[in-house]
Formats: sequence, C-alpha cells, structure tokens
Amino acid sequence: IGEKKSMSERSSTHNGRVRISKRKKALLPPWEIAFILSTAFAYGCILTTLFIITLPVECNRIQDDTGVAKSVALGGFVAIAGVTQLVSPLAGRWSDRFEPPAGRLGLRMPYMVLGAIFTVTGLLVQGAASDIGGMWWQYALGFFFHMIGINVIYSMMIALIPDQIPLKQTGMANGTLALLLVTGSLFGFGMFHTVLMEGVQDMYGLYTCVVILTTILTCWFAHERDVAQAMHRQQQLPSTIDSTNGSEPSSTEQTFGPLYLIQTMVWQPLRKLEWQTLKESYTIDVNKYHDFFIVTTSRTFYYMGISVQTFFLYYLHDVIHVHDDPETKVATLAILGQAAGALTCYPIGLASDALGGRRKPFVYLACVLLGGATFSLIFCTTLSQMTILCLVLGGANGMYLTMDTSLAVDTLPEEPENGSDSDDGSSTGHAQLLGVWGVAGFLGSALGPLIGGPLLYLVGQQDVHDGEEDEYSLAGYAVLLSLSTFYFLCSALVLRMIRHS
Repeated sequence: IGEKKSMSERSSTHNGRVRISKRKKALLPPWEIAFILSTAFAYGCILTTLFIITLPVECNRIQDDTGVAKSVALGGFVAIAGVTQLVSPLAGRWSDRFEPPAGRLGLRMPYMVLGAIFTVTGLLVQGAASDIGGMWWQYALGFFFHMIGINVIYSMMIALIPDQIPLKQTGMANGTLALLLVTGSLFGFGMFHTVLMEGVQDMYGLYTCVVILTTILTCWFAHERDVAQAMHRQQQLPSTIDSTNGSEPSSTEQTFGPLYLIQTMVWQPLRKLEWQTLKESYTIDVNKYHDFFIVTTSRTFYYMGISVQTFFLYYLHDVIHVHDDPETKVATLAILGQAAGALTCYPIGLASDALGGRRKPFVYLACVLLGGATFSLIFCTTLSQMTILCLVLGGANGMYLTMDTSLAVDTLPEEPENGSDSDDGSSTGHAQLLGVWGVAGFLGSALGPLIGGPLLYLVGQQDVHDGEEDEYSLAGYAVLLSLSTFYFLCSALVLRMIRHS
C-alpha cells in the first residue's frame, strides 16, 4: 500500500488530461526504427548531392544563359535554402497543436505528407524548367517549394523520435538517423556516377522517387502510433463509436477533403498568427528549457566549426597544391569522410544506450577529435595526409551528430505541450523546439564562413603577379583552421552547463 512508482512507470495529469510518458513505450526492433526514420535517407540523398553536384552544374548553365556569375547564382540558391529552414519551427508548432478530424490522421503524418507534396511539386518544376532551358526564374520558384517541403518533412521526422521511440533506444534511433543520412548521401553520389552516368537531368527523377518511397515507408510504420498520440491528446478511444452517445460519428466527422485539411493545418493557424506567437515559434524559453537551450548553443558552435570545410577546395589548391581537377578530389574526400561517419554513428548510439544514456563523454571525444584533426590540417603537405585527417573528421562527425540529436531529445520536456493543455497558451511542443534546434545548424553554417571568409582574405591575401592564380597564404588558413578548432572546443565546453544529465 502506498507504493511509490518511478517516473518511468507513471503518467502525469494536467488540466484533467492524461499524458502517457514516453518512457512507457515498448521497445522497437531496429528495422522498425529504421523504417520510421526512413525519410532521413531522402534528406541525406538530396541535400548533399544537390549542393555538391546538381546546383553547381545548373549554375554553370545559368551563367551561360543569363550572364549571371555562377558563384552569385549558387550563393542565391544557398540563401534561399537557408531562408526556407525557418519554416521548421513554425510547422513544428502547428503540428504540436494540430487537432486532426476525429484523431484519424495523427499529428505529424499530415504535415509530413504535405511536405512531400511540396517537395515533389518543386522537383517536378525544377526538372521541367531545367529540361526546357532558359526558365531559371521558374526553376528558382520550384527550388523554393522543394526546400520548404524537405524541411517540413525533416522536422516532422525528427519529432517522431521523442514521440514514438522509447527513451532506452534514443541512442540507437539517433545512430540510425545519422546512418540513414550518410547512406542516403552515398547512395545519391553512387547513383549519379553509375546508373545515371552523371546525368544531372535524371537527378530530379531520382530525388522524386526517393522522397515518395521513403515518405510512404515512414507513414506506413509511424501512422498508428501517430494516431494513438492524437487520440490521447483529444481524450478519445481508438474506436469508431462516438464516445458521447454511442452512435456512429457524424457526417462532418466522416467526410473531410483536402481543402478542409489545408484549412485546418495551414489556413486557420495563419489567420490566428500574431507577433507574440511568431516570436515564441523561433525562440526558446531559457528558464523552462535551460538544458535544451545549452544543447542548441553547442550545436551552433559545432556548425560554425564544421563550416570550415567550405574552404577545403581553396585549401587543396593553395596549400596542398592540387591543381589538376581539385573539385573531384574534394568530392572524393567528402565521400570518404561520410563513409567513415557511417561506420561510427550507429555503434556509438548503441554504446551510449548501453551506458545508461550517457551522451556528453562521446560529445567531448568527438569535439577533441574534430578540433585536433582540423588544427592538424595546418601542418599537412600532401593529399595522403589530408585524406587521413578527413577520415578522422568524418568518423568524429558521425559520432557528434548521433550524440547531438540524442542530447536534444534527452533534454526535451517530458511531454509535448500543445496549446489546449496550457493555461496561458504559451507552452511549447517537441516539434517546435526541435525546429529551433535545426535552425541553429543553419545559423552556425552561415556565421562560420561569414567570420572566417573575411579573416582568410585579410590575413592570407598575397600579391598576385601577371599570369599567376590568386592564392591565399598558409598563415591565412592557419587563422581559419585555428578558429574552427576553437569553435569545436566551445561546443564541448558549453555542454558542461547542462544541469541534468
């Protein structure tokens, strides 16, 4: 009598609503976790090859057709991609507060399908505009829709980890996520160089097929749990009988079409959108979510550090003195690094779960390896030496990404708080917080080159004589690489401020 139950054994009640702790979820087989997170494969396949292969080739065509410099065109597409990442917190907030008709649609799946529709539509427009030629404004518009869609898909997929994955399998899930991202990237590179025979036009078809297939897989394996979560939110039983009078659901509950769904998912939230709500969508309450804010800050520093790879092409040319097709050499180094990451991410996730969910020691190790390998690049003199260091960077990168996502999930509030559960309507849900966490990656990726680029120019600029190529000095790269090392160390040290680990 009066036996106390542990946190993992009890559910909480708020305003009369029963909440089921995520720690009570039954363990899932590894293959099912992989299918639930399968859209990560599409994200990795598209994002990596798009910016390394597809867009640079298309920007060459834009330069030939319009006279706009290819670097300017590529910078414009990167800017569009960055801006569209801002959709993630807002879509996450709407998803957290979504009340589906009779709970039959779930919370995340409708937005994931909507994201897939945006992505496929954008890809079809891009493919058609590229095939016809000269329709580059239409191509940019398709790219905009494509990027909005893929970011919505990714934000919904990330939210499925705290929604559906047991706490004891968080490391495994995030190791699977990192593995899917890396293998998706390698799959894209492999298809381009083999089956597609380096045909850029065919890449749009590949992207479309991968998005459709992975979205179907994720929805197939995640839908039932998503619906169950929505029913718990609405205090509904998983039955077709109306709980109020025992009769069949009304006709308004039985019939709803695409327009009605768009109205409830997008139009109504947009109409209710106020400045305070918009601000809350893109901020983290430091007092309520202190540890999550610290993890997000650490992520920003990490991406500031890893963004040094933006300058690897120039480094390879100026310091290692690779003048024969350096672009291909950089692509090869990227593939090798990702392969190394694929070998570390999943075992590290399993190891962290086996050690009772300890994440920070692995992050510290990853940051030391990242910082050490980056700083060692200053002393590189051959391509072989750089290859070894890139393998170390890739392995450490896989380790960090797995633990970073695990820490983010670990520091989320125990239960998602939708607007109807909150007394003041100011509560925040998992998807919205993870959306802000995702934007931190973009912020770090932008700040790194924004600070490092001018420093490289100021310190490394050299006098160029007639007939010589413009090069930066080793001193400039030493400053750049040292700064990147400092960012990695900050990423690790910031985590010491986490209160509960």
